[in-house]
Amino acid sequence: MKKEVTKVSIVVPVYNSSKVLYELQSQVEQAFIQLNLPYQLVLVDDYSHDDSWEIIKDIKSKFPDKIIAVRLAKNFGQHNAIFCGLRYCSGDVVITMDDDLQSPPSEIKHLLECYKTTEAEVVYGVSDNYKRPLLRKATSRTFKTATKLLSKSTGEGSSFRLLDKRLVKKLITHNQYFVFIDELISWYSSNITFVNVKHEYSLVKRSRYTHSGLLGLVYELTIGYNAIPLRFITYLGLLSSFFSFFFALYFLYRKFFHHVRLGYTSIIVSVTLSAGVILLSIGIIGEHLRRMYNLLNALPQYSVSEVIE
Repeated sequence: MKKEVTKVSIVVPVYNSSKVLYELQSQVEQAFIQLNLPYQLVLVDDYSHDDSWEIIKDIKSKFPDKIIAVRLAKNFGQHNAIFCGLRYCSGDVVITMDDDLQSPPSEIKHLLECYKTTEAEVVYGVSDNYKRPLLRKATSRTFKTATKLLSKSTGEGSSFRLLDKRLVKKLITHNQYFVFIDELISWYSSNITFVNVKHEYSLVKRSRYTHSGLLGLVYELTIGYNAIPLRFITYLGLLSSFFSFFFALYFLYRKFFHHVRLGYTSIIVSVTLSAGVILLSIGIIGEHLRRMYNLLNALPQYSVSEVIE
């Protein structure tokens, strides 16, 4: 049975993209004229430092019934901005996409067609040929591999995705400070599919994530969404105890049967090794406790300074 879609919401996190916002809205408008569907465009300004917010307000004034403008109080990051935008959506499905037009709005039709003809709650738009610099491609591939290993997500997703409204209602009940959309999707749904779409060069001469930013995101994902570091401590402690036990037997054997003076070397090595393991363990446990503290204190995922509906 083919699913019906009567209205589509599009969530776009915006960050220092004033030069492409008019083109973004124009392409979205043209795409939905061809689809003959009403749409709602939610533009979430992630505390840009250029005049993106002024342009968003101007677009809102020209299309008052189609645009919702949201301004965050500070920079919370792409995933938190998307999460914020989900709360303002009223469509049967929600499309999330970046503000740089690497995934053209004209490709939304492929996401919709796949959604209508399958049982999927989530449709990712992926490409066989991402148009990015070679170093950026390598970094992105490394990041996707890391997320696949460290989380329940597929590791093959993209920011160009379609979400069923029932799934969106589940997602927005999430209350953890650090938000990683793909991990949440994989937690709440297994009905995920992929469709091939075109990928264009970015119209914004910067990436939202620097290489160090991607590493930071992997770090947050490692600490915030799984118990791998804690298991690592357990295995490291067992391994350290195992080797320490045999080292102790070895030194006792040399002491009693060969009358070898052990000296300071063995002591220094033992103390250094054990101290390093202890400090590493305390650091990892401390990170988890910090996140538990944030969660218990209900630290919000974002703070909105202005909304124009």
